[in-house]
Amino acid sequence: MKLKSLLICLSLFFLLPPVAVTAQMAEDIEQQPELENEDDFETSYGMFDIKGCLKATPSQILTVNQGNALQSAFFSGCLKQTGSQKWCEQIQRPNPVSSSIFSCTYGTNQPHQLINPDKSTWPDAFKAIELVQELSDAGICVAQIYNWWRPEPYNANVGGAAGRHPFGTSVDVRFCTTSQAIKGFDKLCEYRKKGELRALGYYGSTGVHFGIGDATPNTWGRSCK
Repeated sequence: MKLKSLLICLSLFFLLPPVAVTAQMAEDIEQQPELENEDDFETSYGMFDIKGCLKATPSQILTVNQGNALQSAFFSGCLKQTGSQKWCEQIQRPNPVSSSIFSCTYGTNQPHQLINPDKSTWPDAFKAIELVQELSDAGICVAQIYNWWRPEPYNANVGGAAGRHPFGTSVDVRFCTTSQAIKGFDKLCEYRKKGELRALGYYGSTGVHFGIGDATPNTWGRSCK
């Protein structure tokens, strides 16, 4: 009986037309903070036809490549200031969960890497890593840095806010558990009071936004005590 039901479900599935990924669906992909196996999640979204994906213009791709050409300088500067090879490597690659959207935006031959060519934004990235290290030193488990600079149109394709990541002023971090994310958020509230970051966002579950140089000094998703 179970086998018969499974066969019916499969036959109905393959009769369904392709489904376009909506802006909300793309945002869910980008901000999914608690996946145990990101490759499986990516595959599960592979069933959808990503229609309406904004393609990068030649000038937009050129800007990305100008940043990539500075990879050595960025990495050496990051390593010199923070001493962390792990976080310096993670911060320069986009969210792995959104790799299909990245490829849709820039093409499959584009390296999965985003480094802001505007060097004036690099200190914000380095400062975020220093805060990650301080949280780790305090016993708070940080799992991953998964966003830094997200230029257009990639930022739009993942449903990102226009005034933050496109300027390279902030990073998104994934903590090991929800309870660790809450502890991390509360600790970051203390740093914010000291002026070490301007904005702080809690996406729910394990995702937290570090707005080091964000133009809008606010918090969202959770209030500072």
